[in-house]
Amino acid sequence: MKKHFNIIIAGAGGIAEAVAMILLEWSEVTPSLFIGDRTHSKANKVVNWIKMGTTKSCSVTDFHLAEEGLTDEMAAILRQGDIILDCLPGSQAPRIAQFAKDFHLHYANLTEYVAETSTIMALAKDVKTGFILQTGLAPGYINILVNGLLQQFWIHYKVDTVDKLELKVGALKKHAVAPHYYSFT
Repeated sequence: MKKHFNIIIAGAGGIAEAVAMILLEWSEVTPSLFIGDRTHSKANKVVNWIKMGTTKSCSVTDFHLAEEGLTDEMAAILRQGDIILDCLPGSQAPRIAQFAKDFHLHYANLTEYVAETSTIMALAKDVKTGFILQTGLAPGYINILVNGLLQQFWIHYKVDTVDKLELKVGALKKHAVAPHYYSFT
């Protein structure tokens, strides 16, 4: 097993903050993190927040993730990486996945965007690295949780079918309303 991992986090929002801190605090082998965002100051702010909050000795580096193209700085960081964790809006997923493919990196994203996921599946057909899609709360984790609960339900009630199953995960709701467009549970 590899002794150290270099994880590139694309995006510097709240999810990226949380994921970075969890990776540092809970990993058996503390990774080096690279956090990139189109607003470099935002990536820098996240890096400083992480350094102030972690209990582990770590390497966390910010970088400017250009909205288009590939800068020399980005290429240098991508060459160092083992995996890209894509915490950007779903519309950016195919672009970031292409970087993972081009630089032979593993790739995981949190998006639930169907068209973008289909694009990435086609892009990843011939890769030799792992591409893990839709790993966020919805549909990622919620699918795993529901499957476990459903298995228990079937065993406990001795049934093998369910007519309807609905879940809310505190994300987008049926009728989005400004300003947040989210539902909270």
